[in-house]
Order: sequence, then C-alpha cells, then structure tokens
Amino acid sequence: MDKTYHTKKMNEKVQIVFEAILSHLKNFEAIDIIFLKTRVQINTNSTFLSITTKRDRIELEFQLDREDDFFPIFICQRISKNRVLHRITLSELSEFDNQVKIWIKDAYDLINKR
Repeated sequence: MDKTYHTKKMNEKVQIVFEAILSHLKNFEAIDIIFLKTRVQINTNSTFLSITTKRDRIELEFQLDREDDFFPIFICQRISKNRVLHRITLSELSEFDNQVKIWIKDAYDLINKR
C-alpha cells in the first residue's frame, strides 16, 4: 500500500500535517515506514509511532516510559511497568510543534534502546 491511499481521504490542512510528519521522520536513522490499510506504522526495532489518517485529523499513537497526561494528549494509559500508551490528534500544521517532536523522538529512543 502506498501513501496515496492515505492522502486521498484527508483534507488539505491535514495532508500538510501528514507530509510534515513524514518529512520530520527523515531525521531518524534506520526506520521503516509501512503504509497499511488503516494506518501508517513507523518502525525501527519495532513500531514506535502509528499514524491514523482521518479526513479532518491525524491521530498519533506512541509509547513512552512516563505518563505525560496533558493537552493535546487525549489517551494516556499504562500498558506495562515501563510503558505508557499516548494518543494525540493533530488537524493543523501549527499543532505539530516542538512538544510533539519531542514525544516522537522519545518514543523512538525508547524502542531503540532495546
């Protein structure tokens, strides 16, 4: 599956956010971007980021070793002793800020330290 499947159903603002996320991911070493039917998975040793595209938003799902339970996080759920699942929604480029980039980097580092 290629990324055209995902971009067809997004509005223009969301497509810009999606492209910005993919562009940002070029800063990471040894990752695989896998376009599935329902989501895009970003892997290194295993999945560190899942991107679900909707017409009016993008949902990012990632795991951290801590609970960061503040906006824009709408799900923060401990799934094991050392892992906490987080989910956020982005609908405009301005929402893809430094905090989101830090979370992505921290999720990458957590998976990569295995």
